[in-house]
Amino acid sequence: MLTYEMVKRLCKQARGIVDDAITFHHVFVDPYEHAPKGLFVPLGHGMETLKIAIEHGAIAAFWQEGDELPRYIPNQFPVFFVSSPIQALEELLDMYGQWENNKSEKTKFNLTISAHNEQNHSYDIAVLAALKRLQQKWMRVQGQEGCDRSC
Repeated sequence: MLTYEMVKRLCKQARGIVDDAITFHHVFVDPYEHAPKGLFVPLGHGMETLKIAIEHGAIAAFWQEGDELPRYIPNQFPVFFVSSPIQALEELLDMYGQWENNKSEKTKFNLTISAHNEQNHSYDIAVLAALKRLQQKWMRVQGQEGCDRSC
């Protein structure tokens, strides 16, 4: 299971509660996806999507360095500052495969954007291409562990 401590290793700065025992059951990019105990990775329009992600289960988020945080974020809500959320997600995915090889409880990486959400937001083509590459990488990691596409 992915923990606060593991995520913190990738980030230069964080704010909010510091608790290395926090576990993330989901890592997700679509703010409308139900992801209890999730780490949200905003792909664009973070100010608009973070509130929605919190409503759908986010207990922490990556955040673009230099971008202003919304006022509605609770003081204790962990925010990990990164130079690029999509790049940090890729690094996290790479490291997760090394960390969690033999663990029974796994964190689910939800790396798809619903068609409805994709139509309503103008995601950069490069971001969508990077996300597709990460989806394929995640499927390879799952396949190596003997898991089918439903994992």
